[in-house]
Amino acid sequence: MNRRELLRTSLGAVAGGAGSVAGLVLLNACRGGGFGGQSNLNPGSESGPCPLNPEQEEGPFYVDEGLLRSDVLAGQTGVPLLLSIKVMRAATCEPVAKAAVEIWSANSLGKYSDKSQEGTVGQKYLRGVQLSDAAGIVRFKSIYPGWYAGRTCHIHLKVRTGGTASGSSYSTAGSNPSYSGQIFFPPAMNEALRSVYIGDNNAFTNNADDRVYTSQHGARGLLSLDGTMDAGFSGSVVVNVDA
Repeated sequence: MNRRELLRTSLGAVAGGAGSVAGLVLLNACRGGGFGGQSNLNPGSESGPCPLNPEQEEGPFYVDEGLLRSDVLAGQTGVPLLLSIKVMRAATCEPVAKAAVEIWSANSLGKYSDKSQEGTVGQKYLRGVQLSDAAGIVRFKSIYPGWYAGRTCHIHLKVRTGGTASGSSYSTAGSNPSYSGQIFFPPAMNEALRSVYIGDNNAFTNNADDRVYTSQHGARGLLSLDGTMDAGFSGSVVVNVDA
């Protein structure tokens, strides 16, 4: 576990008010068992026409914002990314319509929005929910995420069925979680990003040195990219879930 994640976990636990709890949280997080870690992740499947995607841990930066929107930029700049996620039912190889797909990621400086430990409380960038269409597809207008110490570039996602969409809001009440994971980027593109995101001063980590990618089957979540650093990218990934 890297120093930055350790510090974030410690701060969160201390805010809860108990030193013993802080120690327990730190121990679990360092073992990969904290924040919905390895101990309760679905390992997925390697067999069948639509093998079930393995899950990756939620991490400490999830916020249930319920922002029903396809454009998640909220003023952030970076390498443009048009992200397409297709949700399929692993058991039947059929698209899952009206699934709520939620994403969140770091900005070009490696910071997440609306988190006190990031100094971004009240900001809502790079977070959003979309409902899948009849083909099981959602699309987001975002950016290629930055990196932070110990973690490679990645986007978190959750898939739920049920819940309620109204106007620009999505409520998770009554929803059923189907999947929690992370999307990763080709390592060569991550490396090229370093000369673009010069404001990201965090220690750079690529896929091969990322504990989530290497220990939680991250290769199954690799994004297919088309484009350039100058013009931006379109990216697509298929997620087979137990809906």
